[in-house]
Order: sequence, then structure tokens, then C-alpha cells
Amino acid sequence: MDKDKENKPVDMHRAMRMWIHCNCCFVHFVDRENILFLLACNHFICNKCVTAKLGRTPADAATYTCPICKRLVRARVVNNALPRNIKDLLHPSPWNDGLQHEEIDNFQKAHQKSLEQQIARKEREVIKLDKDLELAQKIIRKHYFDHQQLRMERKQLEFQVQKVQRQAQLRKEEAKQRIIRQRTTSPNDRLAASRRTTTTINSMQQIKRKRSESVEPQKHQESNGITSFVHYNNHSFEL
Repeated sequence: MDKDKENKPVDMHRAMRMWIHCNCCFVHFVDRENILFLLACNHFICNKCVTAKLGRTPADAATYTCPICKRLVRARVVNNALPRNIKDLLHPSPWNDGLQHEEIDNFQKAHQKSLEQQIARKEREVIKLDKDLELAQKIIRKHYFDHQQLRMERKQLEFQVQKVQRQAQLRKEEAKQRIIRQRTTSPNDRLAASRRTTTTINSMQQIKRKRSESVEPQKHQESNGITSFVHYNNHSFEL
């Protein structure tokens, strides 16, 4: 498609009239999208941008309010039916036909300058939009990476939660098994276990009493401050 456009011959007739445009919305006359008026104030205005006011009688010509200079003026539709003195202002090469081209050149250059300024404004707007788009893309990429990182952290937390839940479930099951085992144990086994516990406690108490009896005589002797023999039960024997 691009190659076809490049190879397409340029319509010089069209190109010579590209400068004729609406001074308000900048629609081109050669596109034939809107009706274009040439106002008496020398501004081109399309039918969508101008405000018309009809005369008192059908014979009266309509008047138009120019949106550029705000003057109430007469207007002519830009077409081949324009009066010659007005149509000459749109002549593509007035010097070839011996016209007073100084006034025509000034008129056309003024509108060309207006169009060039509009093109420059649009180019600046496009450059600004490109920069805004690039900045927006950077912000979107940053948000995307942050979102991906948060998703990974969420998955890790979900895995940890599942791990804790499994551990809690295992502990609950172990507790249930212990309760079941305690309930299923026979009374004889519980009695034997209590007896073993009682026997163990009694034996420990006896050991403690023996230790205390062996230590008490020594404490009694040390309390008098005199070291003496320990007297045991009298056993008769011969030396």
C-alpha cells in the first residue's frame, strides 16, 4: 500500500489549491467535505464554522459573523461562479496571466502562513503525544512488573498457608487418635498402669527416707562442734 502511494502521480491541480482552507477548523477546500465561503474580511470559513443571518427579504443577501475577526460581513461561496475580481485571488500562477500578482501573492501567502502555523502546532502536539505515550508505556511496564511480583508473593503466602493448614490438620488427627486410644484402653490396663505409678512413687519415697536417716546422725554430731564415733547397734564379737 505504501509503495502504491509513493508511485501514485501527484495531482498538481489539486496540490496548487491545498492552501485554500477554513481558517477555523482547517478543512481543505480540495477535499470537498464542506462548503467553503470567502468572507469580505478575506477569511475562508466553512459552512460548519460560520454563523449566517438571513436578510429581511429574499432579495437581501445573507450576512455572516466571522469567527476569526468577529465582524458582520458578506460572503461568497468558493466555486467557479465567483466574480472575476474575487476569483483572481485564488489564481495558482497570476504572473503568467499578467495579473496584479502582488496583492494576490500577499493574500495567498497569508493563508499559507496560517496553514503552516497550524501544521507546526499539530506537529508539536504529535511530539507531545508521543512523549506522553512513551511515559505511559514506562509506567505501564513498571505496574506490570510490580503486579507480577505481587502475584509471586501471593503464591508464596498461599503455599505457606496451605502448609500451616496441613500441619494443623495432622495435629488434629493425632489428637483424635490419642483420644480414641484412651477410650479403647481396657479398665484392667488402666488399673495396672495406676498401680505401677503408685509402686514407683512408694519406692522413691523409701529411698528418700533412708537417705535422710543416714544423714541425720552426722548432722547431730556436727551441731555439737565435737567429732566422735558413730554408734551403731551393739554386736558382740571377740577380737
